[in-house]
Amino acid sequence: MGRRRKRKRLIARPQKRLPKIFTCPNCGSVVVNVKQDKKKKKVKVICGNCGLEAEFELVEGLLPVDYYNKFVDLYYEGAIKPRKEEIVTLEQLSGETEESGYEEGGEESLTTLSSEEEQSYEESSEETSEEGESEEKE
Repeated sequence: MGRRRKRKRLIARPQKRLPKIFTCPNCGSVVVNVKQDKKKKKVKVICGNCGLEAEFELVEGLLPVDYYNKFVDLYYEGAIKPRKEEIVTLEQLSGETEESGYEEGGEESLTTLSSEEEQSYEESSEETSEEGESEEKE
């Protein structure tokens, strides 16, 4: 005689979905958005943080992930660069530190030293350089 078999319960696994927001190859933040304009047949990929962007022709059958991959490929080829590129000069940095009242570890700059202090500073720096040279010779 046959016996009854126990039924195994099927566990419904959630389907994996493709992402809609991606990681920027330039700044590393997760703010890259893919916008499709079907009327103009254009696709724009934009980073909301650093301003890196690219525009592509709309091709039927391609998903936003495909346009993002094209975007990353163009970035690593050097074909696209970020819009918001800030270059900070040394003078701007020193201006900011003076305004904020920040002083480095008690050290004084040479412009504020008197002539006697400058000479003693130069002599002490020469002594330390001579000591370093004598250690290297040994």
